[in-house]
Amino acid sequence: MEVLWIDGQKLKLRDVVEVARGRRRVRITPEALRLTARCRSVVDLLVEHNVPVYGLTTGFGSKRNVFISREDTKILQHNLLRSHASGIGTPLGEDIVRAALLLRANALCRGHSGLRPAVLERLIELLNRDVYPWVPDQGSVSASGDLAPLSHLSLVLVGDPGGRIYDPGRRRNSRRDLDIVETPDPEGFVAASPENLKLFHDYTPIDLEAKEGLALTNGVQVTCALGIMNAWDAEGLATQADMSCALSLEAFQGIRTAFDAEIAAARPYPGQEASAANVRLLVEGSAILSSPLNLAILDKCIRQLQEHLGAARATGLEGEVTALVNGLEAARSDPHGLADAHRQDAGTPMGATAEGATSEGAAVFDPLTLALRRGLHPLQVKLQACIRRLFDSETAAAAALREQLTAVADLLERAVPRIPSVQDDYSFRCASQVHGAVRNALSHVMDMLLIEANSSTDNPLIFPPDGPAELEAYRASLTIESCRAAVRSGGNFHGEPLALAMDYLTMAVSELGSISERRVAKIVDGRHNNGLPSLLIHRSGLNSGFMIPQYTAAALVSENKSQCFPASVDSIPTCENTEDHVSMGLIAARKTRTVIENVEKIIAIELLTAFQALHFRKPFHKELGAGTQILFDLMESNPSIFFVEEDRILAPLIFAVLKMVRTRQLVTALDGKVPLVHTPAF
Repeated sequence: MEVLWIDGQKLKLRDVVEVARGRRRVRITPEALRLTARCRSVVDLLVEHNVPVYGLTTGFGSKRNVFISREDTKILQHNLLRSHASGIGTPLGEDIVRAALLLRANALCRGHSGLRPAVLERLIELLNRDVYPWVPDQGSVSASGDLAPLSHLSLVLVGDPGGRIYDPGRRRNSRRDLDIVETPDPEGFVAASPENLKLFHDYTPIDLEAKEGLALTNGVQVTCALGIMNAWDAEGLATQADMSCALSLEAFQGIRTAFDAEIAAARPYPGQEASAANVRLLVEGSAILSSPLNLAILDKCIRQLQEHLGAARATGLEGEVTALVNGLEAARSDPHGLADAHRQDAGTPMGATAEGATSEGAAVFDPLTLALRRGLHPLQVKLQACIRRLFDSETAAAAALREQLTAVADLLERAVPRIPSVQDDYSFRCASQVHGAVRNALSHVMDMLLIEANSSTDNPLIFPPDGPAELEAYRASLTIESCRAAVRSGGNFHGEPLALAMDYLTMAVSELGSISERRVAKIVDGRHNNGLPSLLIHRSGLNSGFMIPQYTAAALVSENKSQCFPASVDSIPTCENTEDHVSMGLIAARKTRTVIENVEKIIAIELLTAFQALHFRKPFHKELGAGTQILFDLMESNPSIFFVEEDRILAPLIFAVLKMVRTRQLVTALDGKVPLVHTPAF
C-alpha cells in the first residue's frame, strides 16, 4: 500500500483499517506541520509571559484555578500522564492501539492543539516503527476524552518505564489471520524504557513541554478506534449474513419472491434494497428454488421403504417394494429427466390437472409441476396397489406394513405439492427488512465515525490569529491579547456522539444474530423444515444431530440481549463533580465488540447448518445459485467441514466455519464472480 498522508481533514475509515491491520505507513502533510507550528507559537508566547490559561499554565479539571509556573510546566505534562495512566483490564489488540495512534495524530494535524510539530512526528514514528503500547480496555468514561487509555499510550512516547510495549519477538496471535497481535498475551509486554524502545524499535523518546500532555490525552480516539474496527467487522458481517440467509433459503427450499426488487423499491430503504439484491444475486439460477420437487421428501420415502424391506419380504411384497425404491432413486438421481419425460405438449393449457385429483382437491399447475406429478404418478399407483394387497391379509405384520406404506404414500404426495407454499415465515420472508435495517444503522454509524476521525477534540482548543505566512514573521506579529483570545475552552472531548452510535450499532448487529438463529431453528425442526429430517440427521433419537448448535446460537443471542442495554444512558460524575456528565463511550464500544464476535459465531452456525441440510437436497445441492454454489463448494473443499452422517463432536466444524467468517474467505471467494452490494463509506 502506498504511504498515507494525513492532514486532519481527509482521513477515510478504510485508511484507518489499512493502517491498523495492514501496517500501512503514514506521513504528515507539510501544510499540517505548518499549521501545527503556528498554533504552537501561541502557546509559547502565553507560557513565556506566565499568562493564566487553562491547560497551559493551570492545573486540570477541578484544579483549573491552580496556576502553574513556567518552570513547572514540563513537570506538569509528565505528572499528567503518570497520574492519568490508571486503567486496568485486558490489553487492547494491536489493531485498536494502532488505530488510536493514527486518529490522535490526525486530530492533532488540524492545528488547534498547541503541541510542537516534533511531538506529532514522533507520534507517527511509533506507528511506522510498529511500536505496540500496552493500553488497558477499562478505566475510561469517555468524557474529557479517553484519559486513562490515551495516557498509557502516551507514556511510551516519552519513554516512561511505567509504560509498556509488546515484545515483537512474541508469536503473533490473531483470530483473523492478520499480521497483528489481536489477542495479546498480557505477559508479552515489557517496560517502555528508553533502552527497550531503542533495542526493539530503534526509537528515541521525546520530552514534553507545556500543553503537550493534555493535547495527547484529551479526546475519544480509543473509543473511535474501537468503533471503526467494529464498523469494519460489522460491515463484513452484514454481507455474510446475507450469504448465510441465501444458503439457508436454498436449504429450506424457501420462496425467493420476498426478495424481489419491486418489493424493496416499494419501501426504498437503501439497506433493504442492498440486502434483497444480495440474496437475489446469490440464489440466481438455483435448481432448488426453481423446482417444486422436494428431493428431501423423496429421500425420506426411499429410506422408509428400505427400512421395511424385511416386513415386505414377510408379506410377499419384497419385489414390489424394491421396485418402488429403485423407481424413487431413479427419480431422485435425475429430477430433470423425470420432468422432461412427462412434459406435456407445448399447446397444453395451464389449467390442466394432475391424475388422481378429485373435483374437490383439483389444483391448477404450471407445466413443470404437472410434469413432475405425472412422473411420480406411476410410482404412486404401484404404492397404492401394495397397500390394497395388504388389506387382503389379516396378519399383524400386514397391518403394520400397511400403516408404514400409507405414511410413505402421504409423504410422496407432498414431494410435489398440490398447493404450493405462497410465503415463508418471518425469519426468511423479512430477512432483507431486518438485514437492511442493520445496514441503515451501520451507514449512520459510519457517518458519525468519519466526522469524529477528522475532528479536533482536546481542550482547550487554539484558533491562531491571522498573520504572515512565514513562521518567524508570524511569531513576531503575535500579541498577548490576540493569543489569549485564541484559546477557547469547550467540550469537544465528550464522547456522547460515539457512545450513542456504538449503542445503536450494538443493537443493530445483535439483530443479525437474532434472525439468523431463527433460521437455524427452522431448518433443524423436522415439523417445519420442508421435508428435511428432524435435527438434520438420519435416525434422529439415536442421533441428536444438529440439536445443540441451535442451543449454542440461542445462548449467544440471549447473551447479546444483556449486552444491548445502552451504556450511553449512564453517567457518574468525576473529577470532584466538575466533570458532572460523562458518556461511557468506550464501554459502549467494548460491548459492540462482544456482540460482533458472538454474531460471527451465530452466522457460522447458520452456514454450517445450511451446509448440512443441503446434502439432503441431492442432486440439487450441486445446482445451487450463482453465489450459493460457490459458498457451498468452498465449505466442502475444507477438510474440516463435512456432512455429518451420525453423531460426532461438532465444535471443530463450527470453529472451522467461524474462521472462514472472521477471515472473510466467503466474501473473497465471491469477488469478481457475484457483484454483491456493500455498505458505502469503507
